[in-house]
Amino acid sequence: MVPRDRVARPRYDMGKVMAEEKLLPKPTRERLIKLLTVLDQLERESLKMSSPRQNVTSAIIEHRTGWSRDTVRRDISLLGVQCGSSNGYNIVELKKAIQQKFNIGANIHNCCIVGLGRLGSALLYFEGFKDTPFVMKAGFDSNVNRTEVLDSPFPLYPLSKMESVVKNDKIDFAILAVPESDAVETAERLVKCGIKGIVNYTMAILNLPPYIRVENISIVDALQRVSVHIG
Repeated sequence: MVPRDRVARPRYDMGKVMAEEKLLPKPTRERLIKLLTVLDQLERESLKMSSPRQNVTSAIIEHRTGWSRDTVRRDISLLGVQCGSSNGYNIVELKKAIQQKFNIGANIHNCCIVGLGRLGSALLYFEGFKDTPFVMKAGFDSNVNRTEVLDSPFPLYPLSKMESVVKNDKIDFAILAVPESDAVETAERLVKCGIKGIVNYTMAILNLPPYIRVENISIVDALQRVSVHIG
């Protein structure tokens, strides 16, 4: 197996990805990307079976996700590929179709964590990055002492070195976990560094250039959505 650091880095065509995404409704995109995780789980579980599972039905996906079978079938049909049969969808082919649609896994993406407080430091050993195209290359914090005492599988740096490290390590994406009061200024610095996308764990609203992809992760917003359904 070729080490990740030695894998050639194909050109990341953000324009192509955005054009593809516009062809699908946002809820469909989000479900299909989540479906990749479900398919990965099924593959891992299958390895433990005496007779490995080859296909997955819309009924199984409904059980795993709560989406209706009609929704599952409609979403998959929008991929425009034939990966289904009377026995369900071929897991390997369905995964490949989703990955190709959204250009997932085609490139190795170097990433960093900015802000190493309780949230940021909790992500240092996050096992969810394993076997994904997202490679953590660096962590940054304004507290120099924190970068020296925290244990991490990748290098930690003072925030003052962010520009040079992002450039030298060719980092594409950043996880933003700084205090809310510092979020906007830090995000703007990341853009100037050449970052292409930010996962924003702060409550701050980031007004960045349209070519920068921002995904906002808010526990409060998620709880509010849950409360709407419960009443």
